[in-house]
Amino acid sequence: MKSILITAVLLFSVFLQFTFAQEHKAIQRKGFVFGTSYGTGYSILKFPDKNQSELGFALDVKLGYMIKPDLALLLSSNVSIYDYSGFGRDRKRDFGILAPSVQYWVNDKFWVLGGVGLGGDNPVFWDIDFENVDTDPLETKYYNGLGFVTAVGYEIYQRKNMALDLKTKISYRNVEMQEGKTNGVSFTLLLGINFY
Repeated sequence: MKSILITAVLLFSVFLQFTFAQEHKAIQRKGFVFGTSYGTGYSILKFPDKNQSELGFALDVKLGYMIKPDLALLLSSNVSIYDYSGFGRDRKRDFGILAPSVQYWVNDKFWVLGGVGLGGDNPVFWDIDFENVDTDPLETKYYNGLGFVTAVGYEIYQRKNMALDLKTKISYRNVEMQEGKTNGVSFTLLLGINFY
């Protein structure tokens, strides 16, 4: 909880600094788009035998192309890390989405995003026990299903072909895991950097 509070305070201070300190310069959104964001996520997961909710690390990546200065077609991915305690050892897993998405700028700074694609529940690479991969197939087990993502964001700092934004993202995924059908929703607060 302490790390979440520190993250929120830092994000808010960055927001205030860039909002009040920048002079307005027109941003030029064209061509290829690349962006990445980091922050915190609150996941609510429903397994067949239990419900689980927790706060954890979240990140996202997007890659695509500007169709118009206010419209982009993207491949959007986001991940929320959670503690899994089902079959096998307790481990970190990620609840994520990989989806073709559309991002639209309502005005010069405020944007919305939506997409439908592949939902997943996957191992977190830094928590894989490579010594047990041959004896425990769950160490590297990937589960896939349906996923939805929606987001709203505000660009707190803009330069000619770069922007920093603060965004909130909601993801849903429905997958068939070893326990059975599971679904979940993740709410994330992220600080991102984007290049156009």
